[in-house]
Amino acid sequence: MQRAEKQIRAACLCLTIGMGLLLYPFSGRQAAWAASSRIDTMSMDELNRLMAGGQGMHLLFFTAGWCGHCKTMLPTLNRLYQRFHHSGLHFVAISIDAGGPQAMQRVLSDHRVDFPVYWVGESAVDALRLIGIPMIFLIKKDHRVEKIPGTCSYTFLEAKIQDLIK
Repeated sequence: MQRAEKQIRAACLCLTIGMGLLLYPFSGRQAAWAASSRIDTMSMDELNRLMAGGQGMHLLFFTAGWCGHCKTMLPTLNRLYQRFHHSGLHFVAISIDAGGPQAMQRVLSDHRVDFPVYWVGESAVDALRLIGIPMIFLIKKDHRVEKIPGTCSYTFLEAKIQDLIK
């Protein structure tokens, strides 16, 4: 009996190592995407601390799972993230879905998002005076530099970001 158990354990170990070697080429960027494609919960207090938190620069993208315009902006934001995240600009998406993070999680299953996504819920709408979504806040050193409502082009946002990071 003990010998059979050892053989089974050895076979499982070999299978595990073999799968690891097989999946190794896919572990870099894909693993980062898999980690960021999950939505976490953030309280309003945490969001307020993020917006007032120190010397950093932030692009906050307010979105919802039901918002078609928000979904169409995700590829643009991903391209901008790839271009500017090394310059110290932090990209964060904030879901304001009323029913919880599930609606936005479905969007993340269908759309690649390389930056963190959090669910705050509808309490952010009144607290931050969101007049619509998508909505982008550009923040620099505790100060909301700009509030950008609606769908924006890559070129428009690129210029706004370049002004922010000067």
